Amino acid sequence: MKKTTHILVTLTFAFSCFGLWAMLNVLGSLSAHGSQALPAFTALAISLRLWLLFLPIPAAAYCIYALVRPKLVEPSGTAFLTCSMSALCLVFFPVLLAMFLPCVVLLERALIK
Repeated sequence: MKKTTHILVTLTFAFSCFGLWAMLNVLGSLSAHGSQALPAFTALAISLRLWLLFLPIPAAAYCIYALVRPKLVEPSGTAFLTCSMSALCLVFFPVLLAMFLPCVVLLERALIK
């Protein structure tokens, strides 16, 4: 059961990182075709989007280590779940903010007119 937990947490973490990377990729391609400049934080997040693809590598390495190490003590899946989801939250909220900043700028411009 604990092996299944490690595998599911790793797959969830990797899929979430890939989804955040895809969202920033779409935002980057939309901004390239638009005439409006992006906010600085959004541009920074788009420029750092490649790191989201490397983020699941340590989680996958630990998952493999937990699956193949000798079974002297059974590893707890709770600590791995907590660490990986905390890291995901630390990445998710800045990406979410970067996604919504262009919407706020467009709303400001619409209300001023």
